[in-house]
Amino acid sequence: MRTLSLVFLVAYLLTATAALGQDPVSVDPGDVKVSFENEQIRVLHARYAPHQKLAMHSHPSRVVVCITGMHVLTTLANGQTQELRCKPGDSRWSEPVAHSVENLEDKPFEVVEVELKNAAAAAVPVLSPGGSAALTEPVPVEKEPHHHFVFQNQYVRVLDVLFPAGEASLFHTHSNDNIGIPISGDKTQSQPEGGEWSEVQDVKPGAAGFRKARGQVYTHRVRSAGKLPFHVIDVEIFP
Repeated sequence: MRTLSLVFLVAYLLTATAALGQDPVSVDPGDVKVSFENEQIRVLHARYAPHQKLAMHSHPSRVVVCITGMHVLTTLANGQTQELRCKPGDSRWSEPVAHSVENLEDKPFEVVEVELKNAAAAAVPVLSPGGSAALTEPVPVEKEPHHHFVFQNQYVRVLDVLFPAGEASLFHTHSNDNIGIPISGDKTQSQPEGGEWSEVQDVKPGAAGFRKARGQVYTHRVRSAGKLPFHVIDVEIFP
């Protein structure tokens, strides 16, 4: 009997360990999609139906960006629970975690998560670099007036970017690989330094776009080309 109990205990522990290590895409491939992946990051786009539950799964260190409003109940592996809320465009840093998630609302929500593959230690916050009284174009992206500092650590810098309808940024330079995550708006355009404006593009909330800049710095400006303000979250990835 003791031997049998030990067998069941080992089987239970193996099952529990496997559950904690489950990838969210494997747990719910219909609602959690990989929208981009390379050697540095993996970007997930998750859509939760009203009152939907996602079973226990795990994440590495990541940036979480709310595309819509969100009100969820999370349950950790040890049973501890917490209610979390956010507004469209809110972003936060999350250390590695294993949890389950339940949508507490009568409406769906969407979230984009930028997972960091090379985050080997806890994040160390970095203060805002601050602005400049006199700006001469081109400016570093973090000093462009439409780009507002949210948080930074040794892995990422997150900027909240808002263009009123018809308004353009200064020419600014990106030196780090980055992910642009649209939150709202209808039309947008970009213009490389010394070049022409691109064709007008439709804004697709949650459609994260990767841009390479490490080793191939680029300078451009962006504007809202429609009738609505263009709101986007810029996640700069450090090497």
